[in-house]
Amino acid sequence: MGADAPPPASGNHYSCSMTAVLLSEVHRLGGEEAVAELIARAGSRRSPDYLTDITNWISYDEATSLWEAATQVTRRPYLSRHVGEQAARRLSSSPVAALLRSLGSPEALYRQMSVTATKFSTVSRLEAVDTGPGYAEITAVPVDGFPRSAHHCEWTQGLLSCATELYGLPPALVEHDECAALGAPLCRYRVTWDADGERRHDGSSSQLEALKQQLEGMKERLRSMFATASDLIKADEIEDVLARITDRAALEVRAPRYMLAVRLESDGELHCHHRGFGEDEASAYAEVLLSRHPAEFPDSWLVVEVSSDRHHYGRLMAAFESGESFFPEERELFEVYARYAASALDGAAALLEAKRHYDESSALLKLARALASAGTSQEVAQRLADAVPLVVDCDRVSVFLWDPGQGQLARTALATRDPDDPQREEEWRRAPSPGGTLERLLDRPSPDPIFVDLESGDPGLRAELERTGAVAAIIVPIVTQDSLLGLLVVSVLQGPRRIKPTPDLLNRLSGVAAQATTALQNGRLVDQITHQAMHDQLTGLANRLRFTDELRKAVARAREQSGLVAVLYIDLDGFKPVNDRLGHDAGDRLLVAVGERLASSTRASDVVARLGGDEFAVLISEASSIANIDLVTARLAESFTEPFMIDHQQLRVRGSIGCAVFPNDADGAEELLRRADQAMFHAKHATLRPVPRVASGDK
Repeated sequence: MGADAPPPASGNHYSCSMTAVLLSEVHRLGGEEAVAELIARAGSRRSPDYLTDITNWISYDEATSLWEAATQVTRRPYLSRHVGEQAARRLSSSPVAALLRSLGSPEALYRQMSVTATKFSTVSRLEAVDTGPGYAEITAVPVDGFPRSAHHCEWTQGLLSCATELYGLPPALVEHDECAALGAPLCRYRVTWDADGERRHDGSSSQLEALKQQLEGMKERLRSMFATASDLIKADEIEDVLARITDRAALEVRAPRYMLAVRLESDGELHCHHRGFGEDEASAYAEVLLSRHPAEFPDSWLVVEVSSDRHHYGRLMAAFESGESFFPEERELFEVYARYAASALDGAAALLEAKRHYDESSALLKLARALASAGTSQEVAQRLADAVPLVVDCDRVSVFLWDPGQGQLARTALATRDPDDPQREEEWRRAPSPGGTLERLLDRPSPDPIFVDLESGDPGLRAELERTGAVAAIIVPIVTQDSLLGLLVVSVLQGPRRIKPTPDLLNRLSGVAAQATTALQNGRLVDQITHQAMHDQLTGLANRLRFTDELRKAVARAREQSGLVAVLYIDLDGFKPVNDRLGHDAGDRLLVAVGERLASSTRASDVVARLGGDEFAVLISEASSIANIDLVTARLAESFTEPFMIDHQQLRVRGSIGCAVFPNDADGAEELLRRADQAMFHAKHATLRPVPRVASGDK
């Protein structure tokens, strides 16, 4: 509500139907300068636009200050009564006046004064203690904390006198015998009028004027209804449409507070439009409005359902702070606007659903294309992780693949909204724990998604959820008919309701997992083919193709980072006699055993390769110093100390090792490998073995 929002703790005690007339009278008597002086003298923080909007309300103190200032500016001691008279007359063609006319007669209106008066003020309790044809006795008791002022009493007399004009009668005569502003416990008003409408010779013309005003009020109501209906077919934002519906409802049903609280979907975003509530309290009232049973609402709340045949969206409320009530006709009007709101929401929900289906279909199509063009299982996993946030509202997506060779589940891909997510740097590998979820899925593969949050689900999964900072997750197994390929884990770091396992959400994720299953099966085939193309078929070590590829990459990185790269070239001494004497099968087994020892003597980051025959190589791409390279060389040489057990025979072979270091001994990958080969040749013919590396002068 911007700059015109009520100041803190200001209260909503007087309808601006009073201030609208007050400013109009001051303007009529003194122009815009008088209005500016009025607002300044009263110390009001309101704008003229706010004070002339009859759907707004102001506090008791503000009203009292404005009355006092207006009397001073205009020098008219009875201005308050005149404002009351004019307020009643100006409302004659308003929706409120049409509502009051529907009561049928002045007598009925005065009899309902306890409700009627609340359309103008909430600081006094007005009651009709006696009514009859042509007369009514009304009492006004001030609410605690709001003593009646002389201005308030005068304004009330003006309002009471003109109630009869709504029915085409002359103004009533109002006698004010007891006044609370002068010390009496209450104000007592005796109102009299000509019940037959014959007190004036032109009564018929007055009645005609009343009918014209009533017709104008009905036309105004129809205009409001048609305007609201036209909003339903406009392409405006739903927030704007709902705000206009709420504002128009406020014209029909006068109260200090209004709220429309709705959701397009059961667990969707709350749309809340309100007047008379501070921003800090609006959300709390909205939750109460939506969560309580209708029987729990006080009489001072008028609450109607915002529902259609399609969906129940929420509720529309008009409220007083306490004690007041509403006419039955007001509920009927409110229900009309609630149905308008439901119609608008039906349209918005249909558009939202269509857009969501379009987005989901587009995302699934994009995923299908991405998976179809993916090669390895790692590429499939990453494209799957990147595509899921387009289908599901989430904060983190992880793809875990089962590695049957290692007997472990490993996180292969991660997509996260947070660039500083600590999970980006974490390497995650787990073996199945006895009786755990992973073991059960390996034994009995099932595609059924698993939901877990901090309060429910498998304890092990909940512990992992808490460790990673998530508050809820859906785990979707990626399975074939008889095996587990991996897990798709969709999680949120806040708002667990975002991934509440609704049938729609589970169907979407199951569809994604089904696409991933086929893609991962193809990816595994690609992995096998790629592995075969890049690895030695006998030992399982890297082959020459992969070794040279890794060597080029390592040299390029070292050149950028000024690092060291070492190549250790190893040739077996004594292998040919074993091969000749025991046969090729025994020779092959010996080569496998040598490969295993070399691999166990190096780090995980090193690349061990069989280049062909009995020649091996080791790539050290993260060497911190020459001394560390020499340590690795020594370990490799020592690995040949113990004999190899082949076919129950102890076989001894030795390895001639040559070492070359980039950039000391070569400035390129091919030259580095060649220099290591030369160093191995020197080591094979040297008296002392191994020779760590070729001296730079030998280049």
